[in-house]
Amino acid sequence: MLYFWWFNVSPIKVGMVPFDNSTIHIDTSASLFKLRQNHWQLGPLGDYQFVASPIQMHLFVITCFVAMIAPFGALFFTALKRALKAEQLGEMFTNGGVIDRADCLLITGLFMFIYINFIVYQTEDTVKTMQEMILQLSPQNQQVLYDRLMLQKGS
Repeated sequence: MLYFWWFNVSPIKVGMVPFDNSTIHIDTSASLFKLRQNHWQLGPLGDYQFVASPIQMHLFVITCFVAMIAPFGALFFTALKRALKAEQLGEMFTNGGVIDRADCLLITGLFMFIYINFIVYQTEDTVKTMQEMILQLSPQNQQVLYDRLMLQKGS
């Protein structure tokens, strides 16, 4: 994997100059960026051990999806057009619609939304998150929440 410092940082602002050191900082508290030992058991191919951060692993999965699965978005939308008996799904371009041009992007966008929300951030501590949300409520709203939870527990 890559051991270049740029892949282990998180941006603090967007800059126009690529690899500008003033726009990044190293977030050592983020577990997504910490390197760790990984072990894959590949069955008859043997075992494979390597060092990579979780974000590098996620980027590998996303890259594989974009390279191998996203191009089949055109087939999906062709089947959709045939099912709807439509010649094209948009009128923006004269030779094919907007969706005909962006079918791979739609499939990739859907995958990214699902992957990031349900895989990447699944490891967050939800109890701690809920506790922080409750502590942000006013004391009156905290009491209302407590009363409702106790009422629900009793029924």
